[in-house]
Amino acid sequence: MRIAYLILAHRAPDDLLTMLPAFRRHGETYLHVDRDSRGFEGHWDDLAKYAVLPARRHSVSWGGFSVVEAALELIETALARGSADYLILMSGACLPVLSAASLSQRLAGEAGEYIDIMPDHEAKGHDRKKRLAHYRFYSKTMPRPCLGALNRLSRQVWTRPAFDAEFGEPRFGSMWWCLSRPFMEWAMEFRRANPTYDKRFRHTETPDECYFQTLVSLSPFAGRVKGSLTYVDWEKGGSHPRTLSRQDMPRIAASGLCFARKFDWDRDRDLACSLLEAY
Repeated sequence: MRIAYLILAHRAPDDLLTMLPAFRRHGETYLHVDRDSRGFEGHWDDLAKYAVLPARRHSVSWGGFSVVEAALELIETALARGSADYLILMSGACLPVLSAASLSQRLAGEAGEYIDIMPDHEAKGHDRKKRLAHYRFYSKTMPRPCLGALNRLSRQVWTRPAFDAEFGEPRFGSMWWCLSRPFMEWAMEFRRANPTYDKRFRHTETPDECYFQTLVSLSPFAGRVKGSLTYVDWEKGGSHPRTLSRQDMPRIAASGLCFARKFDWDRDRDLACSLLEAY
């Protein structure tokens, strides 16, 4: 079972240089670094020893379509240059919590598509479809008060056509997934045949939590969904998950999942290194 690790990063090149060799020992590694990131000068040659760097880097705005674009850049690079059976999307704050052998056995035995898809009643309870009803703009350069005013005006003035009419019921969930090569090949062909799909997610609120979930649900692989392999703690609520530590390891282990996020390397470097060594 050959695995491609697709890593989205925007900081901490030294941490990446610790992480990438551990994953490279067990498969293919692909790294996208935010085009606006600083501190990577002098590290590019070393990073390129342990990961394929896509030809194009995107300026990534948290919550914007640029997150999806960066992931697609990694996917297309992995499909063109590698031979992996599964592609796993990760960030620089993700770490393995089970061995590579355990992961390979699970993928080979279950042959699933590992992605969180929120149940319909939960999505309705959180009114997630509202995210697709209006335009949402993101910018790193526009002053925040101006950007906020623009988005408030957008919600009042513009209503987008119903998503369902074009592509059926949208689905929602966490962006961290592990998806098979056959699905990815189907998905890239679907995008080429339906260019309005990508267009529909541009200027949308947090499309990374809907884009791939909806693609899977539209595909012939929808019946193979097993849920994400990445442990994330949202118990405190809010827009960011809780940062994990050594004290969380028993609960993470009990989950049976293969990865977890997010970890603070500055605070728990010894833990991060030990997890990577055990992988």
